[in-house]
Amino acid sequence: MRDPESGPVIPGTGGVRKLRWAAPGRGKRGGYRVIYYVRRAYGVIWMLTMYPKNVAENIPAHVLRQIAKEVEDV
Repeated sequence: MRDPESGPVIPGTGGVRKLRWAAPGRGKRGGYRVIYYVRRAYGVIWMLTMYPKNVAENIPAHVLRQIAKEVEDV
């Protein structure tokens, strides 16, 4: 990942970011959503989840709240 902070921050998650990843031959619409967290001070990127966009366009609010809670504990 050239610039780990290029994905937009998901509001209310404490800095968790999302990124669209194109599936080969399918473009961004048929691709994946990657949810990740960057901890630049430690030089690490945590991939939290990845799912096909045709399964879910967005993560439900209760899942985002849980992710934010987990990130706070790191």
